[in-house]
Amino acid sequence: MTTGEPALGPDTFTLALADPTARRVFCAVALGSSGPSAIVSATGLDVPVAAKAIGKLTREGLLVPGDGGVLVVDEAAVAGAARTAARRREEEAAAEQPDPRLRGLVRGRVLLRLPEEAEPEAREAVLRHVAGATFAQPGEQYDERTVTELLEPWCEAGATDAVSLRRALVDLGVLHRESGNYRLTTAP
Repeated sequence: MTTGEPALGPDTFTLALADPTARRVFCAVALGSSGPSAIVSATGLDVPVAAKAIGKLTREGLLVPGDGGVLVVDEAAVAGAARTAARRREEEAAAEQPDPRLRGLVRGRVLLRLPEEAEPEAREAVLRHVAGATFAQPGEQYDERTVTELLEPWCEAGATDAVSLRRALVDLGVLHRESGNYRLTTAP
């Protein structure tokens, strides 16, 4: 555990619930079975098996004693683990795609989603990014086949195809098409 993270981190939570027996016990408690006999009844587990899972979940911090000594899910710990997981995901997304306008849209050199024309700013940011990362300086000419081949890796996720992407770049004015040749119009 690192400083500032809750005792129950997302890794602990996930690993604890990877065990199907522990998961059954956790779900039983989450749904209102609070005492050992109620947990055994709800899960259909043998007493020693249920007791072992209850002990594991208690040690891991997922279950805590509530009023009257009954077991309850530690909602604060679970919420803290969820916040930590969300923060980690945001940090990973920021490291993977530093430009916040492109997060969730572009990963590396793959287009995850091409925004619709109803989202003009996002669409333009993505298309300018694709053009800038794909083509050399403005003015250099490419034939249609080369343009399509250069755009194909961007389409690996299936968000669009290379021909549609090429057409979108032309429609935006980032690529200029004349007599079957294309050139980058301005540096994106």
